[in-house]
Amino acid sequence: MAVLNFDIKTVTLPSGEESKAVFLTGSIDASTNQTFEGRLTDILNSGTHNVMLVLTNVKYINSTGLGTIVKCVDNFREKNGDIKLVGVPTKVIALFEMLGLLALFETHETIEAAVASFGKKAAKAAAAPTAKFPIQFKHPITGMGLNVSQPGRFKDPRSGDYFSIDQNGTIEFYEMSKVKMVEAKLPCDMDFAAGISSLATALAVRLNLPADMTSRVQKGVNDASSLIRGNAKDANETCNVLLVGDQDKLQIGIVGYGQALNLKPGDPGLKALEASMDEVKHTVLPTRGFLLTMTKRVK
Repeated sequence: MAVLNFDIKTVTLPSGEESKAVFLTGSIDASTNQTFEGRLTDILNSGTHNVMLVLTNVKYINSTGLGTIVKCVDNFREKNGDIKLVGVPTKVIALFEMLGLLALFETHETIEAAVASFGKKAAKAAAAPTAKFPIQFKHPITGMGLNVSQPGRFKDPRSGDYFSIDQNGTIEFYEMSKVKMVEAKLPCDMDFAAGISSLATALAVRLNLPADMTSRVQKGVNDASSLIRGNAKDANETCNVLLVGDQDKLQIGIVGYGQALNLKPGDPGLKALEASMDEVKHTVLPTRGFLLTMTKRVK
């Protein structure tokens, strides 16, 4: 059974207000999630509304844990506070990026940077909307009407689900309870396509995704494996493979720290992947390393 240990320290913010730095060691999953949420709820109920969640020593977070972090951040913000994430491991940052959750959180490399940020108001320039707002639509599960006046990320107060709308009017829901994940760590200089294809197929079956998705996903994995193997310069270089799926799509994310995924925009290998996958995205991660995400959607 997974273990999650807490080390909680009091930190004074620039305003003079007390906050808590919560150092976590272990995993946030189904076996530790209730304890994790309970400790954060206790902090909030005690009157402390600002927290720094230090994830440096967290080795694994599953979809349940991710959903709870989102929920707790929302609870603290409802009390005019916040939870800021510190020292987030690269593969967790990659998972946030794949799920479209990264913009929901504020992340920092050090506690000092997180403390300083509490005294600042972030100002981000938003892209001009190309869709006509306000936009009215129905929740895909409950059928209840929603009305949004501008692009951004929001929470449906009735269902508790989070969703985003971009400047083009594209709507995406994040139902973390329905997300399934698989993780593997592999050498970059070997052909790993067969193993990852088997895992992807098993995940697709678990999610009851259409069988005709499998062949496209297998081709995408084959092409990605060839691309990574061809670029790997160090026999000791490894990559983390994250498979994330729900009822609408299957995503394969590959995280690399060296040359294997150090790709330039317009790389022919990326173009080849677009022939079999619906979306291919290469991202330079804010911590370190690179993320290649391939998405196949249910038609």
